[in-house]
Amino acid sequence: MASVRPARPHHRARRLAGLALGLLLTPGAAIAAPPAVFDAHLHYTPQLAEAVPPETAARTLAENRVQAALVMAPDAQTIHALQAAGEVRVVPFLAISQRLGRKMDWMHVEDLAEQVSEILDAGEIDWQGIGELHIQADDRFAPAFAALLELAVERDLTIMIHGDPAVIDHAYALQPEVRILWAHAGSYAYPPLVNDYLERHPRLHMDVSMRNPRINPEGVIDAAWFELFLEHPERFLIGVDTFSAARWREYGRLKGETRAWLKQLPEPVARAIAFGNGERLFPPATRP
Repeated sequence: MASVRPARPHHRARRLAGLALGLLLTPGAAIAAPPAVFDAHLHYTPQLAEAVPPETAARTLAENRVQAALVMAPDAQTIHALQAAGEVRVVPFLAISQRLGRKMDWMHVEDLAEQVSEILDAGEIDWQGIGELHIQADDRFAPAFAALLELAVERDLTIMIHGDPAVIDHAYALQPEVRILWAHAGSYAYPPLVNDYLERHPRLHMDVSMRNPRINPEGVIDAAWFELFLEHPERFLIGVDTFSAARWREYGRLKGETRAWLKQLPEPVARAIAFGNGERLFPPATRP
């Protein structure tokens, strides 16, 4: 039986798409086939670099028209190697859990904020964020988590959090001004919940990496996600989440899955999610 496209309130969609025209954050940019993208969820570690050398990673990004990428790495050398290998603009995030080798209990390191401050002060890289931070709800009260949020606000850094809704609420109770990029649109990526949190926390943005099957089941964009993107076109970013060498090798296919649902959105909304939002949140450095 042929799939049926879910019904959509077209008048509302057209109105919201018109409003989204004001969100075009890269004047002169045009949706092409395939469109240029900002990838907001890449992992690149020394271990991954052994399997996927910097030249290979950079070529993969270039071949898929990635113009800028948020790259999480544990050290400056790995970032420098990827930057030197190609023309893709790298937005570096400090992967402290990978650096410490403590993916799920980094928040119990007593002097964590001091260690992070030392890395930032070293000046080897202009780190623009910290993450991806895996944190469960029971760990949200850890003093080191509170200290890290405070540090992020002081230094104007974005925090990428992979965690439950309770973690996000607690973070904003502690630091209302912190910028959070919620990995995978949260642990429970259901449009009503996502919408609730976007309206509750204006400095929260969503990375929808790993969510293609939910967003675009059987090749037809889900109606609830469609409406959500039109309601908040300025709050979403896309990514592949290259947590393994296999994900790097499958990058083209995975990015194609994302482009498949972007094509079903109004052009200004697709452009904002694919590229414009990332460029606005993490603009290129201005040189005097």
